[in-house]
Amino acid sequence: MKTAVSRRTFIKLGVTSVSGALLSESGTDARAMGTASVPPNLAPERSVKSYCPFCQVRCTYQAQIRDGKIVSLIGESGNRWTGGGMCPKCMSIVELVNSPRRITEPRLRTASGWQTISYAAAVDLVAEKLTAARAKHGPAVAQRLALTAPLWDCRESELAALMTLRLAGGVNVMHSGEVCISTASSMFSTLLGTGNSTTTVNQIVNAATVVLFGANISETYPPYSRWLDKARAAGVNILYVDCRKTQTSGFCSRQLMPLPGTDGVLALGAVKYFIDSGACDQDYVARTTTGFDTLTKDVAGYDPAKVASLTGLSPAEIEDFYRTLAASRRTIVWLGGSLSRYAGGSTTIRAIIAMQAVLNNLAGPGKGLLTMEGGKPEGEDEFIDHVCGPAPGSGVNFRRLLAAMKKDAVDVLFLNSSYRRYPDGNGVREALKSVGFVVHRGFFPTEELDVTHLFVPATFSPESQGSHYGAEKQVVWRDKCVDAPGSCVPDWQFYRDVGRKIAPDRYPKFDSPEELFELFRQTVPSWRGITLERLKASPDGVVWPAESEDAPERTGSLFPEDGRMLTANGRHDFAPKMLGPIVWSPPKGSPKGPDRDEKYPLILIQGKIVTQWQQTLTNFAASLAQFSSGRYVLLHPDTARGLGIGQGEEVLLETAFGSVEARAELAGTILPGVVFTPSHFAGSSPFPQTRSTPINDILPNYWDRVSAQFNGLGCTLKKRT
Repeated sequence: MKTAVSRRTFIKLGVTSVSGALLSESGTDARAMGTASVPPNLAPERSVKSYCPFCQVRCTYQAQIRDGKIVSLIGESGNRWTGGGMCPKCMSIVELVNSPRRITEPRLRTASGWQTISYAAAVDLVAEKLTAARAKHGPAVAQRLALTAPLWDCRESELAALMTLRLAGGVNVMHSGEVCISTASSMFSTLLGTGNSTTTVNQIVNAATVVLFGANISETYPPYSRWLDKARAAGVNILYVDCRKTQTSGFCSRQLMPLPGTDGVLALGAVKYFIDSGACDQDYVARTTTGFDTLTKDVAGYDPAKVASLTGLSPAEIEDFYRTLAASRRTIVWLGGSLSRYAGGSTTIRAIIAMQAVLNNLAGPGKGLLTMEGGKPEGEDEFIDHVCGPAPGSGVNFRRLLAAMKKDAVDVLFLNSSYRRYPDGNGVREALKSVGFVVHRGFFPTEELDVTHLFVPATFSPESQGSHYGAEKQVVWRDKCVDAPGSCVPDWQFYRDVGRKIAPDRYPKFDSPEELFELFRQTVPSWRGITLERLKASPDGVVWPAESEDAPERTGSLFPEDGRMLTANGRHDFAPKMLGPIVWSPPKGSPKGPDRDEKYPLILIQGKIVTQWQQTLTNFAASLAQFSSGRYVLLHPDTARGLGIGQGEEVLLETAFGSVEARAELAGTILPGVVFTPSHFAGSSPFPQTRSTPINDILPNYWDRVSAQFNGLGCTLKKRT
């Protein structure tokens, strides 16, 4: 019997209490929750170790196989990071792998429509296009080839693709984090010497204070909610900074709700408070930083009254927040991905790093900075340079690639991910139509087919073996669980086959991810101790770096015990020349900024929800669609009252760049004047519950120094007539 659970009930109860209904819908038996036994005639024939390919929690599980199909997933209880937990998105893999909607054969666009071709013909065609571009443009081909990186099914696939692009002469790789966490990663790399989180999640139980800066853990990293529970049980004071009350709010002792995009102001005010009150650790600052005098000048104007005027918080709650932090000598700040998604996000990240630095909270037990996607181990560039030779120049970001596409200056693009992850979706779509040859690796009939010349079907992660990394820099391994249908092949195989065609004498010899992993391990010293034997035996992976098998795992702080950074001079520079002074300004297009448009007085933000990934894949799961009832916009009742909008009414969400239809959800859990809508809806969804115009179609492609941005824009709501 089908269990009906409304979206509101799901959110109210929390993911773990209703996952049984979700699992039954996806064909996943209830044993995954440990709640029921399975009749002998339905028992799985075998279990195979695997992991979830979505977020960097990197949940590991045992896939239960029967009759050549995955029938259920059981979380690895021995996984120290997740405790065996998994979220609904991971569970949807069962349905997605077995979906009848998958495209399983290569397709070539012709004058008369789509033509099915063989996998071998597809590989030959791609190799011909790359070879022709190189012959036509010579060294200039470096800027005429590009690859948009997906959530790779395994690390070996990423390596294989990067080697193929390098040997073809290309340098432009659009990593998925460019519209996700690249602002935080870049600031960490520039200021601290590492793009990774500076500590690991298990350290939050050793902190005195944890600050969740926009980090909605319960909905974006559900299995990590257990660490908030552990921290709370250990007496840790958990503070939450977010313009919405979410499931994460229930784990926290206090929540501050500043206006979206003003987190940097709050942090700059904290730095000034610490300096003025004498809380600043002068000895640590002198030993490990430079530019402190400049920082002091940068924050001089951010007294509590100024911070209050910009954030919307009261001076009293601001000062109470600052006093709490000033008294804590063991503070961990967890940065949400949302901080990177505002124009000017670099200032916010710099300010938060400075806030931690002046109190000596960057390094040590119970100290540091966590990011939502900050666990990628290093060694990739070292390996590619060693195998393929140095890159023939520097790559560009997507803004510059977009400009090149509009000028017909891109010959071949590997479109491995949804173009709808970028703002100005309509403009991106039109630019893609000017690319000479677009190769799309995908699974389902999505909008990407409209701009594709050649479709080559991919495999889901359980259909191939390989390694991957997680948020704690842990490297995990999966074995192949089931065979892929039709001509679907994993990314590592496709890019290897193309690479062998274009550079047969230079492309490395490997016939499996195991062989490529071993080649990588032998080449990169920091990976020498991460052997396949160790990976295959571990339920939760081996933490990088590991120079030898007997080297102790480096959990906790990345920095030396004396507090030195990983930068060239061992110091954190508060005022690097390339960035200039820390100057906060409202996000571009904000209704609170100087460029505001009075027609659009509300602040629009978007984000993930617990039952859907960002776009494309999970929209094809009926088990997840049942928890949705179409695009909605969340707004405060006071905001709705001023617009004459009632609960559940149909509205148009409008920006200066377009509009989408939505349904109004009224709740006091969001600041007045702010509108939230989820990111995942797409027009290609087969289910009406998750089908909508992509939100990025009505958002402009604004940039800060690093990445495309899509939060904080002005909008309005109008009742549909």
